[in-house]
Amino acid sequence: MIGISFYLQDPHAETQIIHAANLGVKKAFTSLHIPEEKGDLVKRMIKLLKLSEAYGMEIHADVSLNTLDHLGISKFTDLWPLGIKGIRLDDGFDNEMIISLSKVFSLSLNASTLNEDELLAVLEGGVEPERLIAWHNFYPRLETGLEEEFFHDQNRMFKKYGIPIFAFIPGAGSKRGPLHEGLPTLEKHRLMNPYAAGIELFQHVEGVYVGDQGTENNLLENLTAYKNLNILTVRMESNLLQSGQYKLRPDVSQDVFRLQNTRVTENVEPSNTVARSLGSITMDNDAYGRYRGEVQICKRDLGANHRVNVIGRVIEEDIPLLSLLKPGQTIKLINE
Repeated sequence: MIGISFYLQDPHAETQIIHAANLGVKKAFTSLHIPEEKGDLVKRMIKLLKLSEAYGMEIHADVSLNTLDHLGISKFTDLWPLGIKGIRLDDGFDNEMIISLSKVFSLSLNASTLNEDELLAVLEGGVEPERLIAWHNFYPRLETGLEEEFFHDQNRMFKKYGIPIFAFIPGAGSKRGPLHEGLPTLEKHRLMNPYAAGIELFQHVEGVYVGDQGTENNLLENLTAYKNLNILTVRMESNLLQSGQYKLRPDVSQDVFRLQNTRVTENVEPSNTVARSLGSITMDNDAYGRYRGEVQICKRDLGANHRVNVIGRVIEEDIPLLSLLKPGQTIKLINE
């Protein structure tokens, strides 16, 4: 599952919602307790929720005990007729309120802070696991995102009880203020290519949401192609290899990814037979006989081979994607 985030005082929120919906992304997150947001928030919220409903978008809202005062409403159930069908509970809600709210809303618990005793108390209170989502925080401040080992420990706990897990990646392009440092769940993702961060998260969680409003550089398009079609998009620099879709061999080589159906019968003269590095794109030349023309991507640094031409490389920002490639996967190479 892929989702976007929009915020009440973002002037481009309408454009984000429409863009995502047109790509088939029908899930969105918003927060209803951001201290920096001021003004007639209910009016703005109603406008965005009506637009979301018109485009078939399902909205989950982050709420805290401050939300009621923040919006000027009397009770959380007032959010239901406004179009919010799911809420994510920040810290501070007691079990009685959690159980009560679960009878009205699709309920998301804070996956980053809840411990197993607290989770068991909720479950023993009568909330069915299939009605819950374990949804991690995002972290606006640099250096405060989750440690990876802790993230996996928390996820193991929720998986034990059959509860789906959602998490955030930073946006591409514009970042939410006031810090503009990105909104990832994992600190390691803060400065990473958001697309690579999303692909990595999909190996561990059911729902990946873009925390910031920015989805430039075809972020949603590429995530959707991966999730729906298992196509992983990688950018490259090459004067010889054409942009296009290629399929990896199903057998896994130790040192290289081998692209199927790239061998040729015409001559491939030896050229640029230099040392190869992680991410180098190569083509076997005439000296390799029947392997002539086979294209490979290096998994690690390799020495020069007079039978192998170096014809390009994966751009540095996309190198992390190589570790996420699977046997037989379709890879979409795009020349930058």
